[in-house]
Amino acid sequence: MGISIFCKIVDFSSSIKGINQYVFTNNRINHKLGELCEIRSGYSGNQLSSKNGLKVSRIETISGHKVNMERIGYVAPFNSSENFRLRIGDILFSNINSVEYIGNTAFIDKDYDLYHGMNLLRLIPNDKVVMPFYLYLLLNTNRMLNRFKTICNKAVSQASINQTELGKIVIQLPNINAQKQICELYQLLYAKLESVNYTNTLFQSQKQYLLRQMFI
Repeated sequence: MGISIFCKIVDFSSSIKGINQYVFTNNRINHKLGELCEIRSGYSGNQLSSKNGLKVSRIETISGHKVNMERIGYVAPFNSSENFRLRIGDILFSNINSVEYIGNTAFIDKDYDLYHGMNLLRLIPNDKVVMPFYLYLLLNTNRMLNRFKTICNKAVSQASINQTELGKIVIQLPNINAQKQICELYQLLYAKLESVNYTNTLFQSQKQYLLRQMFI
């Protein structure tokens, strides 16, 4: 059973990667990223040592291309806080990191009651031109990740991409209807992958429990 579940995970992951290379490399209309979304910097106020106040994103909040709410910071409430509140459809972009992780993203898929903190950029897509989830998928293709590594400014311990350079990156888009179909396909694949991963976690927990019982 364990091998079967593992094979399913590999199959789904391979399918996603394979579709990635096909779907996002065909001819499309060229746009600059800065034309497709608003690119904002995060709130730069001092973070609190205690877990009080407003929850804000940090570099490590992006974990496995998802939001990790166990790796956030806290700041005291401030007057313009609503301008920094993350909304569904926003994309967090790691523009200051090691070269390996530069360009990492996380898609805001629900209301996390989270605010945009420093050292990450916030992309707010214009959903009349690009579907937010489609843009997120596109930014995670090997082509785009390699592009980010090429244009970033490299220092001894970290790399960075400024907002101006990021906004100049050329993005190829199909029409909205095609984007919608691609997003629906990916959401189905990701749902299947999550289901298989969840089943595998339960299986591993049960196996560990049985092993402990055998050797008590």
